[in-house]
Amino acid sequence: MKLLTFKATTHSAKSARFGAPISAAAMEARIDEPGPIELKTVGANWEAPITGLLNIKHPKAVAAGITDRKEPIKIYAHVLRHPTYGFFLVDTGVSRKLVEDPVGVGVGMMLRKFGGIEKMDTQQTTADIIAAEGVPLNGVFMTHLHLDHVSGLPDIPKDVPIYTGADEAEASLFLNLFAQSTYNNLLAGRPPLEELQFEKGLGGKLEGVNDVFGDGSFFAILTPGHTTGHVSYIACTPTGPVLMTGDVCHTRWGWDNGVEPGTYMQEREPSIKSLNQLKDLSERHPDMIVRLGHQE
Repeated sequence: MKLLTFKATTHSAKSARFGAPISAAAMEARIDEPGPIELKTVGANWEAPITGLLNIKHPKAVAAGITDRKEPIKIYAHVLRHPTYGFFLVDTGVSRKLVEDPVGVGVGMMLRKFGGIEKMDTQQTTADIIAAEGVPLNGVFMTHLHLDHVSGLPDIPKDVPIYTGADEAEASLFLNLFAQSTYNNLLAGRPPLEELQFEKGLGGKLEGVNDVFGDGSFFAILTPGHTTGHVSYIACTPTGPVLMTGDVCHTRWGWDNGVEPGTYMQEREPSIKSLNQLKDLSERHPDMIVRLGHQE
């Protein structure tokens, strides 16, 4: 019997105003050159079950003696400044409003009960991050639509565009039965999601690549598995390329050992493939800095 599935959100979506698909080879020919993007990462402390973050049944994890436990992790917001287009975030950080009044911002009962919201650190909130920049926020590039990545949305002004991977909103899972209303509430009153587009035939060694600003400074990489439309990003900075994996890999141990996430994913085989592709990419560009989904 086929299980019923539900979209991540019924919020409207359209093709993004930014970006165009390019080949992976074209991106790789560019990224080792210094670029103009200023990037910094802000992390809020959190914790989650290691069984979600890491496949502890993998032979390497078994050999290492990794067993079920709570793992200290972080929720990140990456602060991106482009010399022409201005200030953006990659993922949203944490809003104090969401932690202190989850009902008031529209978090559903199941996520309030099981989402670990009370463990989220609010010492530097999304509102603090935005205020510290001193300029308007021009957009948010999402790796994907999960609670710990949209948890800063209550601090994001309603008119700020939200960019996702193509078909991210359409990603169907049974678990979205419990999450869809929360994502709908957090996106309510906002413009349609802007979906970055990819042409898989151009991907080569990657599933797909998008030159977001059109100047070879910031790239979106289609990395499905954790969700259908999951996106990782590369920023070309003055000191070299920075890869933001999102939840292709949550933990440092998982990255170092090539072990994919555990139960926190949509499909295992695409997740493994995306992890291997990003690891191979980083090995081809040894000066690349890698910023993982939830650990340094």
